[in-house]
Amino acid sequence: MVFWNLIWSIVIGFVLLVGLGFVFGIGLAFAASFFHVKTDQKYDKILSTLPGINCGACGYPGCSGYADALSKKDVEINLCTPGGNDVMEKISIILGKKGIAKEMFVAKVFCLGDDAIALKDYEFNGEEDCTAVSNLFEGEKKCKYGCVGKGNCIRVCPVDAIKRDEYNRVWINANECIGCERCVAVCPKNVIHMVPKNGGYFVACSSHDPGKVVKKICRKGCIACKICEKTADIDRIKVEDNLAEVNYESDIDLYQAAVKCPADVIVPIINQTSFMKDNKKNKSEKKDN
Repeated sequence: MVFWNLIWSIVIGFVLLVGLGFVFGIGLAFAASFFHVKTDQKYDKILSTLPGINCGACGYPGCSGYADALSKKDVEINLCTPGGNDVMEKISIILGKKGIAKEMFVAKVFCLGDDAIALKDYEFNGEEDCTAVSNLFEGEKKCKYGCVGKGNCIRVCPVDAIKRDEYNRVWINANECIGCERCVAVCPKNVIHMVPKNGGYFVACSSHDPGKVVKKICRKGCIACKICEKTADIDRIKVEDNLAEVNYESDIDLYQAAVKCPADVIVPIINQTSFMKDNKKNKSEKKDN
């Protein structure tokens, strides 16, 4: 008798459990149907087209914010820098709207003064933070225009395009950079600037000190010798306030100016490190001969 009462209790409990599960299931299904918010099909298609990096370069809070704006408002369809023209063309098909292709800009570090070639006033032993170092006597380097090298930009880059070697030289791979400008925003020394990816060359220096001063404190600094102006063209590259600046509205080739630059600070936007190694080797061979 006791055995059958136990079996009966188990059966009743099982039936009640199944019944409650069925009732709650119906309730959840009803709630999901009642509270369901229909999404715009255009929004879904655009969101799946965007790269999903959520860098904010478009000016909206991530890819979902830009997709929402595109589906509801009359905004430009070419604002996704990481996606480039390919993404713009796909969005154009979804919305039936034409956009203007934008030139690709990438970030470059306008400084080559690493710990091996730039003199220092002191050694900073605190937190690995560029702002903290900059706030202490404008940084540890004698050149107060130079890259601090503590990696704030590296930590905010969403695609790991920014590199740093054992001497704290920081550089950016133009082929990996998506142009989001996060690194530009966090650099306390303002040595990271956006340049056209196909702009040829850039001057990897930010110092406005006179050439005599630069020679004493950094072996990789512009000395305002104006050889670049004479080799190329003043409309393409010009020395102002002791620093050479490239005019990207001109397409005159700067290769010879880069090769003849005594400080080796005119370097390619693409394949920067390879050029610097080759140029250094060539100059060493000429010196030996």
